[in-house]
Amino acid sequence: LVLFTTILVGVQALPRISSWNRYAADVLEDASSRGVAQAAEVDGTSSLRWFTQKLDHYDHGVDEAWQQRSFQNTTFFNGSGPVFLCIGGEGPAMDESVLVSSVHCNDMAELAPRAGALMVAVEHRYYGSSLPKGRDFSTKSLKWLSSRQALGDLAEFHAQITANYSLGEQNKWVSFGGSYPGMLSGFFRLKFPHLAHAAVSSSSPMKAKIDMQEYQDLVGDSLAVESVGGSAECRRVVAEGHQAGVGELIKTEDGRAQLALAFNFCDPGGALSSEAAAGEWAAGGVIEVPSQENDPSCTAPACDIGSICGLLLGDDGANASSSSDLSDVDRLVLVSRAQQGGRCLVDWTRRFRQSGGSESSSDLAKAFDPGAQKTAKALVEAEKRGFLVVGGAARRALVDEASPARSWPYQTCTEFGFYQTCEFGSRCPFVQGYNNLSQQVSMCELMFGISEAQVRAAVKLTNEYYGADKPEGTRILFPNGNVDPWSGLGVLDSPNPADEPTMLVEGASHHFWTHPHGSITQPAVAEAKAAIQAQVLEWLQESP
Repeated sequence: LVLFTTILVGVQALPRISSWNRYAADVLEDASSRGVAQAAEVDGTSSLRWFTQKLDHYDHGVDEAWQQRSFQNTTFFNGSGPVFLCIGGEGPAMDESVLVSSVHCNDMAELAPRAGALMVAVEHRYYGSSLPKGRDFSTKSLKWLSSRQALGDLAEFHAQITANYSLGEQNKWVSFGGSYPGMLSGFFRLKFPHLAHAAVSSSSPMKAKIDMQEYQDLVGDSLAVESVGGSAECRRVVAEGHQAGVGELIKTEDGRAQLALAFNFCDPGGALSSEAAAGEWAAGGVIEVPSQENDPSCTAPACDIGSICGLLLGDDGANASSSSDLSDVDRLVLVSRAQQGGRCLVDWTRRFRQSGGSESSSDLAKAFDPGAQKTAKALVEAEKRGFLVVGGAARRALVDEASPARSWPYQTCTEFGFYQTCEFGSRCPFVQGYNNLSQQVSMCELMFGISEAQVRAAVKLTNEYYGADKPEGTRILFPNGNVDPWSGLGVLDSPNPADEPTMLVEGASHHFWTHPHGSITQPAVAEAKAAIQAQVLEWLQESP
């Protein structure tokens, strides 16, 4: 992991919460991309600081400690100003740029000069380089991974920073975060109001839910948002192309063969060899609809909702004549091929073992440490249950007890759920019925020995403890974007509007207002950032 300040070549990754299988693929991609990192210029006063942290904040019988990463920037601190806290989460690992220019908390970093703030950031336990048990991600070692322990970390960090900088009551703390860190920002103010004066909880799904139909429902709805180039007709083409077109074709061998050829699979003969495999592919969308990361300024073909809809409806200019007379399925093919850029589609739905050439459990075991036999056995068991995941590497990472890809899945099984399904009767615009709850939640048993009943009980307890989407607190701001699929579990209707205001940003995706100002091209997002900063300044004038 990169300990010094770096920026990745290309577009910087978004911190995001996601389905556990997507998360595994993201972790592997992030790790490999760090190999092409380049040095970035960072102000010399933004520095990496390790500090001693308790392993367990609530069981005094556990007397262990570990080293946690933080970043601190005193550039604008005048001694009497506030403390701005950027909270880390499961997204891309933090580096020193987090307090200068990054996608994590730039709403905070850009406000610091006006407020004379001391800026600090804390990396979440079990993510990045803050590893209480080193590279041990076994179920036994993950028992100390939870939002409650993370809040205990923040409280301990608060005490250490207060002592190190001789802070007093005049140095009011304001927490910031987006996505899961946004949840933690809100939780910190809710549970430690004597430590956090105020909080900005951006794009935070505060309500835990085991079956998150809302995610794909809102992906579909985003296709009709006119402010980002969507329309009702665009949503119709995607939904009917999947449900009446692709959904019928995958039921027959001939239909699957047609789809494999039309969508340019690398192995058209074996890619969609079964209805289950084809259903897994179609349930997630045969085209990429980037609602969570929708960026209207992107330039690649069919990279955002506007360009996707333009291509689907034949009103993008260059391809108008090629799509206007096509069937809904053929229009989806046109978008898919544009997004693939001429590359064939990798057969990511192939089962772990498949006649004709997949790895066997014994072959896989050779690639691992002594625990590999257990790993391979778990993967074979996953296949028996009809479970399909993205790519062999991601498959292995999820059950490899030395892999950091297990951290977020563990939290979904023990706290939040968030399993993004495409069920019959929902508003999911893709092929319904092949991505169901039992299929996803079964991995909690396979990976961690956690039953569905235990997951349900954990989700219920989380909502009871934090208040779900009706939290009772003060000085917490809940901004959400109306294109963001995670907004479906956010605080949209505040129980206390005067003290817990909400903000729904037109055309915005997942906490885009936390990005550097130079990367924001939507006026509504820029206005949202200004409104957030104004609210924080107003709260800083209030007494604790």
